[in-house]
Amino acid sequence: MRIAVYCSAKDGLPQEVIDDARTLGQWIGRNGHQLVYGGLSRGLMHEVAHAARQAGAIVMGVVPQNRIDSMHPDNTVNLFCATLHERKQMMEENADVFVALDGGLGTIDEVMSALASMTFFREPKPIMLLNRNDLYSPLRELMGHMVTRSLASPPATRHLQFCPTIGELTEALARAGEELLQNPDR
Repeated sequence: MRIAVYCSAKDGLPQEVIDDARTLGQWIGRNGHQLVYGGLSRGLMHEVAHAARQAGAIVMGVVPQNRIDSMHPDNTVNLFCATLHERKQMMEENADVFVALDGGLGTIDEVMSALASMTFFREPKPIMLLNRNDLYSPLRELMGHMVTRSLASPPATRHLQFCPTIGELTEALARAGEELLQNPDR
């Protein structure tokens, strides 16, 4: 399974957040999956990529051309892009499932882009958000308001899964992998 991970490129985040990224990377590698991510050796991106590679995963970095100097040395595959739009598109095209760890505006943008693309093209892929300490709960509330006002449809918002712990997130990924094996044309 190809797992796109969206997360912060900031350094100095709390240890529990760093541990989550490492745990996810290790899980990806140990279970024979592939990591697709933003390609940089910074923040949580560094942690998840390094852990995934150390655990044996193929690590696909989608690297902006203006950030080549920050490209992660653990990338086994590099795809280069000129714009953030291209980066998001390449990640979406190369993933079976999406995960959001702690992140800021870029992470929210990537999650919303993936959700909008899947909704528009009717190609459902799970999007799992690690909702440690309710980070993404306001997004869940916003989606509920949009459904109530008929601005979003429940089938689209059902693709968003909010997982309060890294353990629940990896369990959800395992279920998604099993479903993908049963329905490879999904």
